[in-house]
Amino acid sequence: MADVTAIDIEIRELTEQQTAVVRHRIAMSEVGSIPGWLGQTYEAIERAGAQPSGMPFVRTLAIDAGGMEVEVGWPVATPVAEDGDVHASTLPGGPAAVATYFGPYDGIAPAYESVQRWCQDHGRVASGAPWESYFTDPNEEPDSSKWRTDIHFPLAPVS
Repeated sequence: MADVTAIDIEIRELTEQQTAVVRHRIAMSEVGSIPGWLGQTYEAIERAGAQPSGMPFVRTLAIDAGGMEVEVGWPVATPVAEDGDVHASTLPGGPAAVATYFGPYDGIAPAYESVQRWCQDHGRVASGAPWESYFTDPNEEPDSSKWRTDIHFPLAPVS
């Protein structure tokens, strides 16, 4: 597991992004389906004559003992028309606590805990569903310790 004690966390002002996504309710054991859904979404974007405008992501909309509801997709410059299971959505703009994690996907949970602890320590409140952006293609980089994932936690405005 990666050493998450050295994770840098910073506040970034994000711009709202249009996205093309598939939404699924999954059991934790089904996380392995995500790469296929990214491919499905990418193909729908191409059929629309567009290209992704950023890195692929997974946004966790809800999580409970039975599993989680996720949006899996790509940012796009303009909304993409519905194509089967693929539909338009957005990633929110505004302040976000963003952590960069290097390591295998199955070791990312402590990085989430670090962001939550950082928010508490700095008097910030997460508001909205967090998401992960993937900067490394595991098919191109076999060393999972080099896989980069940015974790975004939208923040409530400071009052």
